[in-house]
Amino acid sequence: MRECFLGIDMGTTGIRSILADRRGEVLLSANADIKESIKQSADGVMSEEIPSVWEKALGNVLDSVFSRFEKKKWALLAITVDSTSGTILPIGRDHKPIGNAMMHNDMRATKESEFINRHTGINVKPSFALSKILWIKNNLPDIFDKTHKFLHAADYLVGLISGEYEKSDFSNAVKTGYDLDRMKWPDEIEEKLGIPIQKLPGVVKTGEVIGELKNDIKNRYGLSGSIKIVAGATDSTTGFYSSGAKVAGDWNTTLGTVLGIRGISKNFIPDPAGVLYTHRHPEGFWLPGGASNSGGEVLRVFFGNSVKDYDRLIKDLPPTGGIVYPLSRKGEKFPFFNLSARGFIKLDFCEPPYLFKAMLEGLSFLERMIYSRIEEIGYRVNSTLFSMGGGAYSEPWLKIRSTVMNRIVARAKIVETAFGACVIAASGSFYSGITESIENMVSIEKYFEPDESEKSIYEEKYNEFVEELNKRGYLKS
Repeated sequence: MRECFLGIDMGTTGIRSILADRRGEVLLSANADIKESIKQSADGVMSEEIPSVWEKALGNVLDSVFSRFEKKKWALLAITVDSTSGTILPIGRDHKPIGNAMMHNDMRATKESEFINRHTGINVKPSFALSKILWIKNNLPDIFDKTHKFLHAADYLVGLISGEYEKSDFSNAVKTGYDLDRMKWPDEIEEKLGIPIQKLPGVVKTGEVIGELKNDIKNRYGLSGSIKIVAGATDSTTGFYSSGAKVAGDWNTTLGTVLGIRGISKNFIPDPAGVLYTHRHPEGFWLPGGASNSGGEVLRVFFGNSVKDYDRLIKDLPPTGGIVYPLSRKGEKFPFFNLSARGFIKLDFCEPPYLFKAMLEGLSFLERMIYSRIEEIGYRVNSTLFSMGGGAYSEPWLKIRSTVMNRIVARAKIVETAFGACVIAASGSFYSGITESIENMVSIEKYFEPDESEKSIYEEKYNEFVEELNKRGYLKS
């Protein structure tokens, strides 16, 4: 029997799953759209999703995978779920949602984040789950009082397949205020914020077994044996584990709806500005990182489903000479924090292919700013950067990024976050830990090196990009 693992990635617009074996070969994959669950205000401040749509989509994914599962050849050992960071959902004692989920990009909790930062030692942003829980307490007291647990999106999906609604992983718990040094919920959450600790889930390390697949699901699909549910992580952290990064100084950028950054460090270094937050590696390392509000979302806004077509159109285009900050909504959180920031386009020649390439250049400039900020804080960034997410399929983007940042950019054979969930599932059920799992399952497919003929051009435009952000007041603390 071929040992295999199922990874389930819940993103902003869909649920993606991958079934992979212990050597990292993908056996099956499935997708389900959840765009119909999205509810956003016109100003982009409110962002919610309807959890019943999640449940339906999860069922569709499981149907697709298990209807094709070869029971005589494959032995499913474990399942791991990851999700967007900072998304929070209140549920009652019956484990049913109470209202909608507040999404990772919901920015209503500005006053609450300011209050938390003033009155506690916990550093948060409006997008953090803890800020949103306090917002619910202040603005929706009936929902707050009825809430049995505030769950992260991954926790809720885990509950649907295991019946375990009481636990979370220590990666998702970061933005809910979990103390990764003392490995506990800070007393201040209850004492200063009035949020009872019992309303928060118990926390385990990524890679720990937290339950088993429910018998009714196994019976429905004719599955047998123990199928473990292994604690996952946030989507950017999960993508990190499948990127090929595995030693101190390695960093990965997940190119999805937003730019998610994660690295490995032997030591924790505090960020005075609070824009860099830190996760923990299950083997004791620190995982500093963050996520910009900018990313692939802006490409979909402008180019819809034609992104791959434009990749081909820009293949032979020279640097555009433009300056674009590709932000589709108001407000930025990394590499700088400014709730008033708005995207802009300064481009002399706005034919669609040139605009598309200018946006890729702008995203690359923003990524370089992120890594410059990381080095300023004191973290080491090795000469090779790793890439995950849908944007890693874009070779023009990878080439631009390599030249702009003057670093080698490595792309793994499988650049999807759901595969990272497979790696985590294997680490908790077959391999001795996450490093051994990465060594056996992840392989690098291609390396991209800087284009020496374009380095000076991009160096000049990057400096102009930073100056333009500064002129607009976005870089002021």
